[in-house]
Amino acid sequence: MTGSAPGRAEPADAPISVDPCLARLDQAIEAARALGLATDHADAVGEDAAARLGFPSDAYVLALVGGTGVGKSSLLNALAGTDVSAASVRRPTTDRPVAWLHDAARDELEGLLAWLDVDPADVRSGSGSGLGGATELGSVAILDLPDLDSTAADHRRRVEAILPRVDAVLWVTDPEKYADAALHDDFLTTWVPRLDRQLVVLNKADRLTAADGEAVRRDLERDLARLSSRDANRPDGTGPPVVLASATARPGGDGSGADGVHEVRRWLGDQIETKAIVRARLMASIRDAIAGLAGEAGIGRGGSVPPAPLLDDAARSQAVDGSTAALLRIVDLPSLERQAVAATRARARARGAGPLGRLTSLVYRWSGREAKVADPVAFLARWRDRGSLSPAVEPIREAIAGPMRAVPAGTRRLLAERLEPEGVERELARAVDRAVALRGGDPPSSRIWTLLGIVQTVTTLALVATAIWVALWILVKFPVDSITLPVVGRVPVPLVILIDLLAAGYIIARLLGAHAGWTGRRWARSLAAEVRSNVRRDVASSAFAAVDAIDADRRLLAAAAVASAVDCRRE
Repeated sequence: MTGSAPGRAEPADAPISVDPCLARLDQAIEAARALGLATDHADAVGEDAAARLGFPSDAYVLALVGGTGVGKSSLLNALAGTDVSAASVRRPTTDRPVAWLHDAARDELEGLLAWLDVDPADVRSGSGSGLGGATELGSVAILDLPDLDSTAADHRRRVEAILPRVDAVLWVTDPEKYADAALHDDFLTTWVPRLDRQLVVLNKADRLTAADGEAVRRDLERDLARLSSRDANRPDGTGPPVVLASATARPGGDGSGADGVHEVRRWLGDQIETKAIVRARLMASIRDAIAGLAGEAGIGRGGSVPPAPLLDDAARSQAVDGSTAALLRIVDLPSLERQAVAATRARARARGAGPLGRLTSLVYRWSGREAKVADPVAFLARWRDRGSLSPAVEPIREAIAGPMRAVPAGTRRLLAERLEPEGVERELARAVDRAVALRGGDPPSSRIWTLLGIVQTVTTLALVATAIWVALWILVKFPVDSITLPVVGRVPVPLVILIDLLAAGYIIARLLGAHAGWTGRRWARSLAAEVRSNVRRDVASSAFAAVDAIDADRRLLAAAAVASAVDCRRE
């Protein structure tokens, strides 16, 4: 993690620590990686920040950046009060970074300059007389970088490699090149929002009239304000200040008693704590890295508005409904309800149909018929045997097809892998397995069945006794009373009782069947509703799990971008 690099020595007296800012960068990088985005630049920013904090913070690094012939070397020479870097109109003059620093800081800053890839042979030092004293130059190391518009490609690469590591920049231009595309389009557009302390120097201003110089300065300020508006930490849209200079002018040459770089001297002499400059640059770089990751994720560089879900509620609900309907066709709820009713009737028969009913239930169970047509739990467990999951996958993939086109390539590739048909089928199958794992799988019961069972048992015993009585009456022909019935005439009492008991048993059986059917249908509807609800719930939570994970990471990245405005704020 970038925030825990070894060797970092953040000063204990720092009013604002870089640690929270680095933590936000770590958060953003983690979210970006989870989104399948490249984080090389952000990783490099974090590593550079940790490395920079490991060097002394009593001096900051100022880079002179500009095109060929704008007078960078002359400006450095004027500031140092001695010939530090060779000045020439040849193209190019500075082919390697040249460093100048105060004599007293040379030993202390050698490691920092080596980290900046400055050859020790190109390091100069002096007393700082060019600034009228050693105080200001004692807190700054000045680099004269190769020309950014050089025909030598290696020069541009060196500038681009060093710029992310310097703490402040003097953008040097002149009346001929102040609108040069190499400076504006390639460098100012990229780096103005990333750096906190910077100054634009319009050199060779002595070639312009006062009015023309002021007009060019205002034009530059407007352009820089537009570039700075990309930075959420500059809400007023103000860009770096622009000053006029003439590095080759001598003191008093303009009639003011000052040389041609006095505005630059004044800017360098501002009483700004060196540690604050270093921290501000690091925080600006980290803010920009986080904003860049947010921009690559398609959620806006500022991240101030939480990103909308990839899939809106309407599309999500429609896809879940379509997939659920296809799954329920495989589960076969109508057959499940019939199984539930049959299972209820079987239980009622065992408890309420008397001795004959219990015997019938045993035969029904031992024959295997009950397990086949009256076991809803087993019926649900066999749901995979009743069809293919492909129709249930299509609504999910169709729903995400549109949002996938709107996400970055890395995220799109990640989603495509996670929503591969076989993987979606597995998730849907697990969802159905969870949904059909019923905890209340046993058929319901009723005390009424027990009561009817007792009555039916008594009726059955009475029926057996009466049947024996009738048999004996037929065989022995002993005298019995008779009852006169309409149409039929006289009927022996044993036979009447037998018929009545048979009718009573039939009525009890019908009552038992009616109540068991009513109870079973209620349970079957409840069971079907539970399965339907469970399937839809689990489909909703699992079918778009990959999409939800992407949304969570996008929110995490947006939150890091928002929080960086506070944790990486200017002092």
